Amino acid sequence: MNARIATLLITLVFPGLAVVGVSLYWFNLDYAALIKAERYVQNLVEVGKVNDRKLESADHRTYIHRINVFADGTWGLLGGVIAALGIHRLVTIKENS
Repeated sequence: MNARIATLLITLVFPGLAVVGVSLYWFNLDYAALIKAERYVQNLVEVGKVNDRKLESADHRTYIHRINVFADGTWGLLGGVIAALGIHRLVTIKENS
């Protein structure tokens, strides 16, 4: 194996794919928590016998989950770009044979 190929795999492709995998895992967990928080707010609104402070607290909790889901998706995208750069370079590299 060429040293260039090994360097690209170690520095770009494998870390990029690892970031994508970890980000997708946390995205799924945070998205499930977001759905649960949204349902909780919806139930509070439908009941109607809740004070404003509790409703605002539950609403802010959904915002926190939205930010987490957005951040996880962004990290997944960045990891994909890093891996794609490494794969692109691997495909376009010319062997000196």
